[in-house]
Amino acid sequence: MKVVQVRDCTIGGGRAKICVPLTGGTLPGLLAEAREVAALQPDLVEWRADFFQAVHDCRQVLAVLRRLRAAVGNLPLIFTCRDQQEGGLQEMATAARVELLLAAVESGDTDLVDIELLSGKDNVRDVVDLARKHGVHVIVSCHDFVKTPPVEEMVGILRREQDLGADLVKLAVMPGTSRDVLHLLEATLLFKEKYAQVPVITMAMSGLGLISRLAGAAFGSDITFASCRRQSAPGQVPLELLREIQLLT
Repeated sequence: MKVVQVRDCTIGGGRAKICVPLTGGTLPGLLAEAREVAALQPDLVEWRADFFQAVHDCRQVLAVLRRLRAAVGNLPLIFTCRDQQEGGLQEMATAARVELLLAAVESGDTDLVDIELLSGKDNVRDVVDLARKHGVHVIVSCHDFVKTPPVEEMVGILRREQDLGADLVKLAVMPGTSRDVLHLLEATLLFKEKYAQVPVITMAMSGLGLISRLAGAAFGSDITFASCRRQSAPGQVPLELLREIQLLT
């Protein structure tokens, strides 16, 4: 399996890297949040652009992205505009989201972009192809806020993401039982041992899935998400607490 080097951050193997999402709705709020997060020095920062009130205005989004790039310094920055079906805050047509991702790639102000598997093969490949030309890494992701699929299905999702050219693959599921959390961890380990050619990001959401965020690295997950001001998904742990737990393991 290859590792992914993003600025000074090596993703893949060893300690799971910690990513903190930015979820402000306005430019002043986002800049304040970005400076606060940057001072805490996580491994990566993600801008959840779907939380931004003017996300439908591409010009404004790119202007904010440039300001955030400067605010987080040398920390790797992920640009994400999450589809509403997979937890995004605002409704946005797939074509508009993909155009926004392509514009972010071309801007030179982001290190990684996240595109959902449900965006369709052609859209994912368009983003991957353009990203490679600009030296940007692509996370292909899938989020199920309703259930935890069977182990074989989860492994299949990760394999499809990888086959589309992802630099990192991501799967987040909603557990209904403790056994569902075990199944997510089993799928992660199985994919990592048998199929993984790229780093993997997996988690079971909500409080029930908390252990997957704390100990996911033991089963093969290479990035975990922590909160600063506001959770971007159910079950995220505050950054400082997650750091303390990592020091103990």
